[in-house]
Amino acid sequence: MANFRTSARTVDMLGRQQIAGIPTAINELFKNAYDAYAKTVVVDWLKDRNALILRDDGVGMSERDFLDRWLTIGTDSKTTGGRLSPPPIPHGFTKRPVMGEKGIGRLAIAALGPLTLVLTRQRPQIEVDENPAPVIAALLPWTMFSAPGVTLDDIDIPLLSVDGPVDRSVIEHLTGEIRATVSRLSGRLDESTAATILEHLSKIEQIDPRVIERLPGPHIMDPIGYGTAFVVTPVDDSLPGEVEGDGTKKGQASNLFKLLAGFSNRMSSDSREPEMRTSFVVRTDDGVATDVLDDDEFFDRSDFERADHEFSGTFDEYGTFHGQVSIYRAEPVEHVIPWHGGKGALTQCGPFKIHFGYVHSKLSQSSLNPQDHSEISGKLRKIAGLYVYKDGIRMLPYGQSDVDYLSIEERRTRNLGYYFFSYRQMFGAVELSSTRNPSLQEKAGREGFRENIAFKQMKGILENFMIQLAADFFRPNSQQGQEFLDKRNELERNEQVRRARSKTAGAARDGFRVQLQRVIGDFSESRPAELVENTVARVERELSRISDTASDALELTLELEEKSRRDLESLVQHYTVHKPVGVGLDRETSRDWAVYERLHGELVGSVIMRANVRISEMTAVRAARLAPISELRERIREDFEESAQREFDTWSQEIEMIREKSDQIAADISGRVRSAVQSAADFARMSMHRFEDLPPSSTEDDLFSLRLRLLEGFEEELSRQRESLEPVRRFLHSFDGASRGLGLEDQLEAVEEEVIFLRDQVDTDLELTQLGRAVELINHEFSSSIKTVRRNLRALRPWGQGNAKLGNIERELATAFEHLDNYLTLFTPLQRRLYRKPVNIRGVQVAQFIRDLFGERLRRHDVDLRVSSSFEDYAFVGYPSTFYPVFVNLVDNAIFWLSDRAAPRVVHLTQRNGSLIVEDNGPGISLRDHDAIFEHGFSRKPGGRGLGLKISRDVLQRSGWSLKVVPGGGLPWPDAAASLPDSRGRGLGACFSIDPPREVGENVWGDAV
Repeated sequence: MANFRTSARTVDMLGRQQIAGIPTAINELFKNAYDAYAKTVVVDWLKDRNALILRDDGVGMSERDFLDRWLTIGTDSKTTGGRLSPPPIPHGFTKRPVMGEKGIGRLAIAALGPLTLVLTRQRPQIEVDENPAPVIAALLPWTMFSAPGVTLDDIDIPLLSVDGPVDRSVIEHLTGEIRATVSRLSGRLDESTAATILEHLSKIEQIDPRVIERLPGPHIMDPIGYGTAFVVTPVDDSLPGEVEGDGTKKGQASNLFKLLAGFSNRMSSDSREPEMRTSFVVRTDDGVATDVLDDDEFFDRSDFERADHEFSGTFDEYGTFHGQVSIYRAEPVEHVIPWHGGKGALTQCGPFKIHFGYVHSKLSQSSLNPQDHSEISGKLRKIAGLYVYKDGIRMLPYGQSDVDYLSIEERRTRNLGYYFFSYRQMFGAVELSSTRNPSLQEKAGREGFRENIAFKQMKGILENFMIQLAADFFRPNSQQGQEFLDKRNELERNEQVRRARSKTAGAARDGFRVQLQRVIGDFSESRPAELVENTVARVERELSRISDTASDALELTLELEEKSRRDLESLVQHYTVHKPVGVGLDRETSRDWAVYERLHGELVGSVIMRANVRISEMTAVRAARLAPISELRERIREDFEESAQREFDTWSQEIEMIREKSDQIAADISGRVRSAVQSAADFARMSMHRFEDLPPSSTEDDLFSLRLRLLEGFEEELSRQRESLEPVRRFLHSFDGASRGLGLEDQLEAVEEEVIFLRDQVDTDLELTQLGRAVELINHEFSSSIKTVRRNLRALRPWGQGNAKLGNIERELATAFEHLDNYLTLFTPLQRRLYRKPVNIRGVQVAQFIRDLFGERLRRHDVDLRVSSSFEDYAFVGYPSTFYPVFVNLVDNAIFWLSDRAAPRVVHLTQRNGSLIVEDNGPGISLRDHDAIFEHGFSRKPGGRGLGLKISRDVLQRSGWSLKVVPGGGLPWPDAAASLPDSRGRGLGACFSIDPPREVGENVWGDAV
């Protein structure tokens, strides 16, 4: 038992008054971990269990350290006095400046919850220690410290030195000691306080210490582990609000994120990596884990590449800035800004560095592309600000959006154009150090620096810096300011043009897409061919109704032929879609356009042509019975002349409109050119008269000076006229390019399509990157644990053989684990190293793998997996990591599309002509998707990423194999599906073919075994 070396009430008062809230308390504990030379500190909030676990891999504590240092308030400030030695510096580390110098870190833990379990093990002095230090375990009931009438002598802290494993018995021993204390103090503790303490003890007894061992991160209870862990339960009621924030403010960061994110400086002007990484992971019982301090959510050095303006440099010991300034990503220029507030004397704050970026809130004023601007603006909305770091560790509260310690927003409100900067649009860091800036000292409560002369000087230097930057680079009365305004105005003009273009092109693109999908839909249903066939049948019927004896039989026959020709032309026009000129298409619409062109070409070049031939043949046969050939020749010639004249007249009207427009443009251009020439000539004549106006007393200097002014004026006039004719020159240049097949609209269309494609590619690449990181993390965590699970299962097996009940448990665990282990195969396209050599793969093995993996889903959706004997007997040589995921992907897709179809639902694996076939009787693949289905990012599945088939085909191609859609393949729809509305009574499912390399013989790839 250990007695706490201060009064109980003092502990409670200090803990509550010095710590502003949970985020501040955790920040203090992060600093303690830093002082203990930790590389990693992780907070796990077990949300469903109402417990908080904070672990680090620092030097840990011995029993003496825990008693003399941790349980005693204010000790860190006494270490320099000689009473206590500082923590040892581990091998491979450099000395770290002390961050927790006020000694209130141990009080911060009390702000997290009323009961704390402390587990700590001292780091060995040498790298290999056969006798690791024991785990020191202690339990602190903070509620008891706040009880009225309880004194120092009344409270004992239960403490154990544990050489073996830390299990429930350790916790039960500690809670038992506190229960004894509660019982002993029953006369002085009121009933509600005692009941509360006992309730808290019951909660912590429900926590199995092995839970801590299973969490990723520092493992102090491992035989070779070290560091410190705090287990707090129940957690303070304010934690959910601090972590989750205000749900009504979309896009806003929670208070915990704003205070704890960026604990280590990742925006540093040098390339050093942070000395310590921090995490706050929210975990639920269903296995979901979310790190709310994800590094990607905070600023780092790469974000400066996405800033409109960048400023970096150093303030010397006199407060003068020396550094570089880059406006709109231009080449940085050296710049100096003096500070006159020090009157030439050395500053008390000392020299320090600064590095910050600025992003315009309006996209129209920003040099960033929409994607980068959106991403960086999202960060700025959450955590914009100029942060302060001392020795690479963040100083609170600087950087918070509601702490405008340099009055930047206040000045901007007074005069936006004069002061320019907005605190909400900047991000960056002021970098201090303990050696250069010793006079900048934190307040006891961690709410900022003491407002001494040093702090006031630093604040004055930074305020002067911001004001002078605005004056030098962003006000129109300076050279750099005018350049900034010109660039900003240019960006705004470009944005206006882009928006107008986007609006016009977007409307045209949307209308075109709707037309295209309608036409392709009709082609998919074979409606154009049906209409053509109906026209031919109608002609045949009506010809049969015309009597040979009728006086107008020939006229009726020829009119019927002409009408049918016009009907077919109208049908072609109905199914003709005109691509909008100068409008770029997205990938999906481009694919549809390619499909349409092929289908439309088949309609005009084949279907319509054959129909016209058949109609002409029927008409010729009938006309031959009604009139001699000479009369037919004359009649058909007259009909042709009438039709040709009609077509020519329509074409001539279109040409006349073009001629009138070209004459109008030519006249306008000629007038503008003549006006420019006339203006330049008038200016030249006026300038000549200036020489005549010179007085007789003029000197040679006057004459040369006048000539220089007149030449400069004339050059400016010519420049103005040249600029006025620039649109004409560009128009003529584009017309000249168009005559050679390089029109401006064609070029614009090509560029726009590339931009659309790249934007889509950025989105899919980002998703793929995030997916890859998730796969990497899962695979790493899985691989790091799998060996331990296998080893313990093997160790359990002999016990199970001698105990029937235990044997059943062992067998169920082994089966479940093997099933889980199979999922590792899903990641093997990225892990080919798992298979050093190709192996013999049999179809029966693939089928069994599919049954094992999808057995439950197949049963749940009532899908029948049928495997032919030819598939089972098929054998080939390859990497399982290449082929198994392909079958997994195909069967997974088939089950998805079959899940809401009418029964029976069938997936069939078979072999045909040396190719492996996966087919089903689902909805099938539409004609327009045959080519698109393997493209990166294409998917018809709700929420699909469009990666599976693309990756499957690419992986197979690297091995010489191929993956194709088989047109007209697939199993027939069941009767229940064929009778559905709009099904038209027919349909086939999807069919994929996995084909071996053609050049490889059957003896290697296709032998049946």
